[in-house]
Amino acid sequence: MENNVTFLKELKVGEIIPSDIYFNKTLLIKAGTKVDENLLRNLKSWGISKVNSLYIKNPEEQELRRTYANPLKNKEKIFYSKELFDIKKLFFESLQYVVSETRYGLILNRDAQITWLEDLFISSLLNTEISIALFNLKKKDPYSYFHSFDVFLLGALLADMAGIRDIQSFAIGCLIHDIGKLDISNELLQKEGALSKAEFDEIQKHTLNGVEFIEKHNLPDALRAVVKSHHERLDGTGYPEGLTAEALSEEVRLLAVVDTYSALTLQRSYREAFSSIKAIELLLSKGTKYDIKYVIHLMELINIYPTDSIVRLSNGKKAKIKSVHENQPYFPILEELGNSKVYQLPLNFSVTISRFIEWEQVVDATNDDVINNKELYWNSFISQILIGDMDEAMECYKRITEGMNLNNIFIDVIIRLIKEIETRKLEGELSTGEEHDAFIKIKDILIENFK
Repeated sequence: MENNVTFLKELKVGEIIPSDIYFNKTLLIKAGTKVDENLLRNLKSWGISKVNSLYIKNPEEQELRRTYANPLKNKEKIFYSKELFDIKKLFFESLQYVVSETRYGLILNRDAQITWLEDLFISSLLNTEISIALFNLKKKDPYSYFHSFDVFLLGALLADMAGIRDIQSFAIGCLIHDIGKLDISNELLQKEGALSKAEFDEIQKHTLNGVEFIEKHNLPDALRAVVKSHHERLDGTGYPEGLTAEALSEEVRLLAVVDTYSALTLQRSYREAFSSIKAIELLLSKGTKYDIKYVIHLMELINIYPTDSIVRLSNGKKAKIKSVHENQPYFPILEELGNSKVYQLPLNFSVTISRFIEWEQVVDATNDDVINNKELYWNSFISQILIGDMDEAMECYKRITEGMNLNNIFIDVIIRLIKEIETRKLEGELSTGEEHDAFIKIKDILIENFK
């Protein structure tokens, strides 16, 4: 073995492949695969002569180390022979669970990115309290753990792209942002039906529980804001404090985008996952809640853009995205602006999307934000409905619907309002009771205006 590389002739049956093996961006063998005679033959036929050997262990040898190592003699040796192997194993298991090209695009097809994330994950779990807590969260509620890992991957990559100064601290914050759920009952965390207001209030406590975890284990204060405030929103509709834009750090703003994207696009036992396109459209449409610059950064990171986006191509031309296939969202159908030429983004990457320009009323901040006045009234309209001030809500309604016929009002206002309420409930922003009250008010609007 040389420089952590194992040559094919040195691989033995029963050893474990530590990392995914790719050939021309095609996954050939997943990390964690046990070597057998058939796999050795395949490696030889594919022309693969060597693989990364770091921490490849024979299972029997690994068991002997675990059984006979004396933790009192040399804790550092034990960590690097057992704990580190377990952390690496957890990383690749988690990677296989959450990563798919329909959610990540092709960003993780580069070995360098995976290696960087693996090192970041390992260094984040060097703190024993954090490591134990994450293993416990995985055991208690697997979804909460895998969601946290997903947020860690996307958050770290996006933070690196966006120039966040302390990526290590931010990455740890992403990993433990939901650690307060350790103090929430399993019954409530895994409940598949609608939550009552009392249950919803209890779930919200996980943010404050997370702060207690940080204080109890003397973790850096830098983690406090992201753990406590990742459910806050720019317009003050979040929790636990109802903070508004000026009180939210760049790290909290970024985490809010990634946290929501992950929650929407990961499969749950009781609901279908949103496609990456639908999730991005939702984030873009909520410019008063989420920092649009980080939504744009996320799109440009994973190279997935919704239909009707205007983008700049690597050849300097502008194009409109005509359609996006959910299974290959990173190869959309484009229409070049100016000549109406329609084609699929080339599979050989001879032309790529270099940047986002606009989508409906959402415009890249470098081109000056444009916010439709009706969108401002729209957000106020929803807020007033939710707090029960129908006089103010109807004033906004009049401004929104000015010049519209009944058919357009029904489709563009009422149907959109219903979908908005349903989405907020799905995201955990509304309790079942609040959703019910909102639908009663929508019914009153229909009775009053569609007689």
